[in-house]
Amino acid sequence: MEMKIGARLAELRRKKGLTQEQLAEKLGISAPAVSKWETNNSYPDITLLCPLARALDTNVNTLLQFDEGLTESDIIEKTNTIIKTARDKGAEAVEKEILDLLHKYPDSVPLKFYSAIAWDTFFLVFPTIEEETKKRWRELKKELLTEVRLSGTGAYWQTATLQLATASIQENDLEKAEQLLKELPEHAVDPTVTWSLFYLKKEQPEEALKTTQKRLYSLVRHVLECLSIMLNPQIVPDMEQELKICRVYKTVDTLFGCSGMYDGLFLMIYLQMNRPEDAEACLERYIDALTGPALLPKPFLFSPGLPIKEEARPASSAELRKMLLKGLEDEQYREFLQRPRCQKALERLKASL
Repeated sequence: MEMKIGARLAELRRKKGLTQEQLAEKLGISAPAVSKWETNNSYPDITLLCPLARALDTNVNTLLQFDEGLTESDIIEKTNTIIKTARDKGAEAVEKEILDLLHKYPDSVPLKFYSAIAWDTFFLVFPTIEEETKKRWRELKKELLTEVRLSGTGAYWQTATLQLATASIQENDLEKAEQLLKELPEHAVDPTVTWSLFYLKKEQPEEALKTTQKRLYSLVRHVLECLSIMLNPQIVPDMEQELKICRVYKTVDTLFGCSGMYDGLFLMIYLQMNRPEDAEACLERYIDALTGPALLPKPFLFSPGLPIKEEARPASSAELRKMLLKGLEDEQYREFLQRPRCQKALERLKASL
């Protein structure tokens, strides 16, 4: 990669109030050498990078422009672009793109955070990748989250700590998971109301609305997540009670326009309750939801706070539908899936792939 750092050196030198001769004297070199650096005719020797950075009151990464122009919005845009094109490029290519970004901006905590989150999406996009690749991705994600956590950056520390605790549980390292979980604040301060009051005082009601809508959406998603956890038979073993919880989940999902995928939850419960007719109807609706257009959050509740695009897009990825189809191949569902309506629903699912 060709570097052109001359303009940056000249800018930093002038900000420091130094002439080329004065900078050269600090470094024990000749003034013409500094002139060549600033005109990109030569580069500083590697042994001079740290002294040069100190002389200019900066660090090596900034000196070499590794951090230049990479805002959080830039990072989100770059990682989202990689995610959106992942299926077409393949697992190996998107891994290289993420790693190239990390090598180019090695000190960017936000980039490490969003790159770690990107691996979760890659696992969904490439559900059939080799186990060796999955293991490498899990390790890369853990390394990134650990670096984010050690940075102490408030905006990302809590999420990084929580994800590392989750990984520890999955690896059956419960002692480490408990240690991490105990470090998390039990009651996080929510500044939404204060921010809304702030924007109202500034006579910016739309900003107050956006702030409130974003928080509302986050809370609704969290409510649905808690309800789905309660549907675990280990937590609530009473099937009738699970059915009631599932109905609450459906009410919240429908009320706010979140996903429309609740029939997948009903399906599992009805199968466990040996109610095949109800399960059959749920399977039909669930596959219709998966293969149809995406359900949009209710605009009157979440717009303009959320970027709700009215353009038609699929409700689920082909990978998710393949995973469902593979899961239904389990022997325990064989008899149930022989029912005529189930067969037709499965045909629609296969046709969507």
